[in-house]
Amino acid sequence: MLKWIVSILVGFLLFWVIGFLTGEKEYGSRDDERSKYMKQKAIVRSWLLLIVFLFINFVFDVFQLKDERLVFLTFKYPELLYLLIAIVSYFVYYWIYIYRMSGREK
Repeated sequence: MLKWIVSILVGFLLFWVIGFLTGEKEYGSRDDERSKYMKQKAIVRSWLLLIVFLFINFVFDVFQLKDERLVFLTFKYPELLYLLIAIVSYFVYYWIYIYRMSGREK
């Protein structure tokens, strides 16, 4: 029963988050075209940054370039690190686009 309740609550939470992050009307957002454009560009850039991190991690694994001092450091949930990278980079890129499109740029 708890598994069902958590699944439903997480589903509704993700529905709201997707609407906020994308600005799409299908998800209940009321953003104008400018804000929607900035949010979509920020999403693309944050996912590209995440792909770069994953690619660099893959190259380090293939060529065994890991730092020996970090061998004993393990993450219990490494997916959480990548999720945080994506979310933080989204807000950074969104702030950059707000600044660029505000007219304060020199």
